[in-house]
Amino acid sequence: MTTQGYIRFPTISGDRIVFTAEDDLWSVSTAGGRAERLTAGVAEATHAAFSPDGALLAFSGRDEGPVEVYVMPSEGGDARRLTYHGSRAFVAGWTPDGAKILYASPAGQPFFSGALHEISPTGGEPVTWPYGPLHSVAFGPDGTRVFGRNTADPARWKRYRGGTAGYLWIAPAGSDEFHHLLDLDSNIASPCWVGARIYFISDHEGFGNVYSCLPSGEDIRRHTRHEDFYARGLSTDGKWLVYHAGGDLFLLDPEATTSERLDVVLPSARAHRARKFVQPAHNLDSWSPHPQGHSLALTVRGKPVTLGAWEGAVVQQGDPDAMRYRLVTWLSDGKRLAAVADDGNEPRLAVLTADGSAPERILDGVDIGHVIELRASPVDAQVLLVNHRKEIVLVDCESGATRVLDRSDYGRGELATMMRGLAWAPDGRWVAYSYFVNAQQAIIRLCELATGKTYDATEPML
Repeated sequence: MTTQGYIRFPTISGDRIVFTAEDDLWSVSTAGGRAERLTAGVAEATHAAFSPDGALLAFSGRDEGPVEVYVMPSEGGDARRLTYHGSRAFVAGWTPDGAKILYASPAGQPFFSGALHEISPTGGEPVTWPYGPLHSVAFGPDGTRVFGRNTADPARWKRYRGGTAGYLWIAPAGSDEFHHLLDLDSNIASPCWVGARIYFISDHEGFGNVYSCLPSGEDIRRHTRHEDFYARGLSTDGKWLVYHAGGDLFLLDPEATTSERLDVVLPSARAHRARKFVQPAHNLDSWSPHPQGHSLALTVRGKPVTLGAWEGAVVQQGDPDAMRYRLVTWLSDGKRLAAVADDGNEPRLAVLTADGSAPERILDGVDIGHVIELRASPVDAQVLLVNHRKEIVLVDCESGATRVLDRSDYGRGELATMMRGLAWAPDGRWVAYSYFVNAQQAIIRLCELATGKTYDATEPML
């Protein structure tokens, strides 16, 4: 069976396009049609780039763990690993003479954004370019260079205008005197040089589209008309441009004002879409035994379910579609459950009826923050929770009344929470928990719920 795949990171050379789909590299004609798989690795292969003569492909691969630079014949064959940074290394292209592969990596850099490096396709030691943080580069026919800083994919943060938005620098041939190119108040990416113009992706008009300008930054032209999915991954062989948008492949004549969508057929078994059998524990968020021990409440993949400890059907609780749930726990009556519900707004506390005899009740107006731990009282309809503010909060599930029992300014671990391991006394009058008294030391603390008084039960320990 054939299928149209989700296409990313295209590169072009003459009448051939190579792209990533199903984590492998594929080759197809510039006329579209049936694609041919070039790689069958155990991990993702992305950011492919043809050498200037079209004979080689450089790409970023993960077969041996970290994202490193690989090279292979463009017609297919064995891939050879070139870098061993143990860090990210995303291919940015080739030098015009084809002698070096260029890639962006933070390896050896003081900043996470990284720098441009070059390495020979035959291997050897990489060389870092001395121009600071860079992500992309384009070469003009006369040796002029355009560098891209912060030129990450604009589609990941649409219409971003902050301090790390992408921008371009340009320098004449033989000079390191760069000056800023363009001021669009936009996130610019993927610089490419074709003829006398510099092509790039920008969303300064609301959507990511392909634009071009002269090396002076003047005469800005728009070449595509996408108003749904962003144009992404623009690449060129010096004559034509290719990019992807919404998982489709597009070919662009540099002189045109519209692009051509190519119909690509992937003769694939769609292994990534085949049904899989996984261990339920891999997706298990929380569990809670029934007060009488005959049932369990579980949260799996954001859905609360109840099931018998030995037999019986699994019953899904709560809204099956609109909510994501966490930390489901039985209340003391054994007929209701409490859980943290999230419909995309602020997290809220939900009370569910196990037999479905009543709709779920959301405690609106109860500010619980991001809940890290939830424990139900053994004697009444109250719950204790620990949130990201490093607070222990008592919530009455009947009235929605809340009371902060304790708080610390210190903590480590998940969201710097200082209090974990909530434990109710069997009579529901006391609660014990771990409490950080400073940045390094914790104690066991007790709280008497009736009075709110706290008592330190242990000496501080590292």
